[in-house]
Amino acid sequence: MTNAAGSGIMGAGGGKSNGKIGDTDGMTTITDVKPIDFSDKTAIQKEIDDFAEKYAYADVEHALVMSPNGNMYSLVGDKRDVNSLIVGKDALKGSIGIHNHPIRNGGNKGDSFSLKDLKSANENEAGMQHLVSGIRRDAFELTEYHSIEIETNWDKARKKAWEKHWDNKTTVLFEQQDTLRELENYLKGFKFYENI
Repeated sequence: MTNAAGSGIMGAGGGKSNGKIGDTDGMTTITDVKPIDFSDKTAIQKEIDDFAEKYAYADVEHALVMSPNGNMYSLVGDKRDVNSLIVGKDALKGSIGIHNHPIRNGGNKGDSFSLKDLKSANENEAGMQHLVSGIRRDAFELTEYHSIEIETNWDKARKKAWEKHWDNKTTVLFEQQDTLRELENYLKGFKFYENI
């Protein structure tokens, strides 16, 4: 699924990678790999905050993946996507990540996580995921992983969000944000944190 707010952090795109600086799949490149103490919550939060400050208004998607393997991977993608799978599936399992969505149309923020972001976090059993887009700072986590329910429940939540706008005669500004707000009612183990 591609949309104007950015299509996602962890694309299914191929490209072999050893998780090393310079590895690329033709769209995403690993620009840095540094050690991090994954058990140090303060250090993790500092990296998230620093990333958010640096890339809130970036023109292309960037990502930072902090892995339980003790490595922190910096990635750069393009205007619509950044593929965190380039660091390797093993590095993504249980990882904490943050990426940005470039802002479109002169607004002060872009939309929140996409279905692709959610599906990829689920498929790779990733931990807490963060997003920055202008003034937007959101996160989500999955405490359970699912085999087939993600897309079906996303569609149900999206439909409910649209029904609320229809009933209230309001305009949809951020469809993904509205869908994520409803998704907790449909997807077991999903938690969305807004404006964190």
